[in-house]
Amino acid sequence: MANNRSLLSGIADRVKRGQDPGAAATPSGEPTGEAAAGHFAANLDGVTNPRAPGQRQAKIQRTDIQRLLWVDPKVCRLWAHHNREYSLLSEDRCDDLIAGFRAQGRQQRAAIVRSLSGDDRVGSDGIQYDFEIISGARRHWTVSWLRSRDETNKEGDPFLFLVQVRDDLNVTGAFELSDAENRGQKDISDFERAKEYRWALTALYEDNVSRMAESIEMDRSQLMRLLALTEMPDAIVQAYPSILDIRVHHWRELSPYFSSNDRQKKEASERILACARSIAQARETNSRNVPQDGAETARLLMTAVKERSRGGDRTQTLQTISAKATGKVMLKIKRTTRGMTFEIPRTSGATKEEIVEAVSRAVEEFFEA
Repeated sequence: MANNRSLLSGIADRVKRGQDPGAAATPSGEPTGEAAAGHFAANLDGVTNPRAPGQRQAKIQRTDIQRLLWVDPKVCRLWAHHNREYSLLSEDRCDDLIAGFRAQGRQQRAAIVRSLSGDDRVGSDGIQYDFEIISGARRHWTVSWLRSRDETNKEGDPFLFLVQVRDDLNVTGAFELSDAENRGQKDISDFERAKEYRWALTALYEDNVSRMAESIEMDRSQLMRLLALTEMPDAIVQAYPSILDIRVHHWRELSPYFSSNDRQKKEASERILACARSIAQARETNSRNVPQDGAETARLLMTAVKERSRGGDRTQTLQTISAKATGKVMLKIKRTTRGMTFEIPRTSGATKEEIVEAVSRAVEEFFEA
């Protein structure tokens, strides 16, 4: 947490966020209290917006209303370069916020937004919006979800979305602020972040990795590893259950086979792609025998590296299945130019019934007469 605060403090200087002109100052000229903490520290304490739940009779203070607003989430849409895949948000991914909003009766930390005007208000869906969300997608999703269920707060009012309007942010400032706020969030995947970093590198930092690393206060080698993730072929991306399951180290193990002119490595890359397409195809047919997470998917793709062509018979691993009791591999399903083969290790700990059932399912799903 301390690291995140330091990061936010450094980014703040570049995005030029304002200070409350009415805040008290120390002899050194530094503001005290809420202004010293900056806008990221803003919460409900001291907010006098009369639209706040349970505060209908509160006095109006113009500076607070300008900074914090309670709005219907329907008037907000995500910024085009927000680093979270909104469509993948779910009750499970937002369960901590749902519990917190219910317990507190309202959102405690404001999302960061910019005002929309003119033609920019019209979204790709044809709907008009008032704000674009720079940071706060999960908070927006949570409020929208609670409202869709007709849940109300302790005062019996529908939940509202708390936003802080930051119209002073330019594109670079918006990106750096969003990245700083979300850097420590574990629920943003490597792949989501990598895609946004790739866009920012070209659009904002003229493809200068060192400059970008310095601007967002990230180790250059770490940034390079994230950017490399965007080079993963689409066939491999589609093999995963979700982009949320893709990790930097998965591609770090596979990428050497795609960046070499060595004949054997090129052949290995072709086997990896063939394996990835088979996994994706199995997912499309709702097969039960597909890798269930990113780690298992990566392991299966790596098994394709070890396959070899024998006597003109090219072997491709379609699937590996683990024993229920031990988690060890009990069956490897392979396709060759001559048909299908099954490899059944003796030490898996699987029962004969498990193996017979798995083989039977494999024949149904993969065998081509």
